[in-house]
Amino acid sequence: MKQMRLLPMSMALLMMCGILGISLVSCKGANHTGDNTESLANAAQVESEETMGENEEDGDTADVYEYVPPVIPSFIKEKFGNTDWCVDTICVVGNKVFYMAYSDYGNSSVIYNEDRIFTYDPTLTIDSFASGCKYKFYVGIAGKTMLVDFSDANSLGALPSLSKELPSFTSYSLDSIAGFGNSVSYSITVDFPKSSNYHANEIGRWLVDKIAESQQLNEDIPMLNAIYIGYSKRSNGGWKYKGDINDHKKIAQSAASFYFAMIKGEWGTNDEDYPLCLFSTLNLKARVYNNKFVTYQQYTHDYNGGAHGYYTERLISYDHVHQQNIDFDYLFNPGCKEELLKILLEVAKDYPQYDDWEPNIEEYVCVTDDKGNTTGELRFPQPGLSDKGVVFSFQPYDISCFAAGCFHYTIPYGKIKHLLTPRGKWCVGG
Repeated sequence: MKQMRLLPMSMALLMMCGILGISLVSCKGANHTGDNTESLANAAQVESEETMGENEEDGDTADVYEYVPPVIPSFIKEKFGNTDWCVDTICVVGNKVFYMAYSDYGNSSVIYNEDRIFTYDPTLTIDSFASGCKYKFYVGIAGKTMLVDFSDANSLGALPSLSKELPSFTSYSLDSIAGFGNSVSYSITVDFPKSSNYHANEIGRWLVDKIAESQQLNEDIPMLNAIYIGYSKRSNGGWKYKGDINDHKKIAQSAASFYFAMIKGEWGTNDEDYPLCLFSTLNLKARVYNNKFVTYQQYTHDYNGGAHGYYTERLISYDHVHQQNIDFDYLFNPGCKEELLKILLEVAKDYPQYDDWEPNIEEYVCVTDDKGNTTGELRFPQPGLSDKGVVFSFQPYDISCFAAGCFHYTIPYGKIKHLLTPRGKWCVGG
C-alpha cells in the first residue's frame, strides 16, 4: 500500500461526500435567515451561471464560481464536538433552510436548520421524491425509510423516530490517536445493554466479539499482540476477549490497540510514509430489543490509503435466549433461496433507489465461476431483523456503483413466514 499514489485528502473527502447517495439542492451562503432566504439561493445560482458565462467568453476557466458552504452552527459543534464537516442544503421552505451535515470520519450525520437538530445518525441518507416535489425527500437509515415533507411540521416531527435511543442501552464512545504518526485515529461508539437488561451479559459478550471481528481479529494475529490486547485463542478457532465485558473503556482501547498494531505493521512509524490521514470507525447502535433477540445497526468506515475510504452499513441480530447469531441458516429453510430471491426482487422495485440506480441484485446473488458462468448457487447478504421484517443490506459496489451507496431492502415477515425455520418462526413470533 505504500507504493500507491494517494490523492490529496481534499479529493478523498470530496469523493466521500458521495457515499450517502444524496440528491440535494445546493445554495450559496454562510447564514440563511429572514424572508430573503430563497432569493439568496436563487442569487447563488444566477451568480454561478453569470460567472461561468463570463469565463467562457474570456476563454478563462480557472476562476469559476466557488461554492461557499454554510457555517456549522454552535449547537451542532456542542453536541458532536469540533470536527470538520461536509454540508449540503436539502431545501428552502419559506424562511427556513434545511441542511444535511456529515462529519469528516462519518461519525455523525445530521439533518438540521438554523434552530434545531431534527435527527442524527451515522447512516442517514436522503433521496429525492420521485414526483419531483422540492419539499419532499425519502430519509432513511439501515432498514427503515420514511417520506418526509419539509414544509409540513407534523412530517418533520416524525423524523426523530428514525434514530430514537433505546432506553435500556447506554452509549459509550472513545476517539483514539496513535502514539506514532498523529494522522492515525480510531473511533468507536457502542450501545451497551444496561445491567438490568434481560440477558445483558450474553448480549455484552456478543458485542465484544463483534468489535473484535470488525478489526478482522483472525488467526494471523501474532500471539503476543493478541495477549497484550486482551484476547485468548479459542479451541475451535478465532479469539475470545478475556477482560471484563463491563469495562467499556478497556474494550474500546483494546480495539484501538489492535488497529494501531495493524497499521504500524503495515506502514511502520515513519511519519513521512503516511498519507494525510488513516482512520477506522465502528458504530454499533441498538435498534430492536425484546425478550428473544436484539438487533444492532453496524456501521464501519475505514480509510487506509487510496482515492477514498470504504464503509459498510448493515443490521446484525442475536438470539440472546439460545446465544446464537441470527444468520441465513438460522432463519430460512433449505431449498427456499429461489423463492426468496423472487420476493426480494419484488420488494426492491418499490424502493426509490431502484429506478435511480438500477441495481443488479441478481448479479450479486447468483454466484458465478472464474469465467463468469453461473454455478446455480445463490448467496444472500447477512440478514438483520427490524421491527417490520427481515432486512438485506447490499454494500457499496455490491449491486451498483460506489456513489449509489448502500441498499437496504426490508421484506415484511408476512411475506416470508412460510420460508422460516421453526426457530426463525419462534424468534419473529410467526
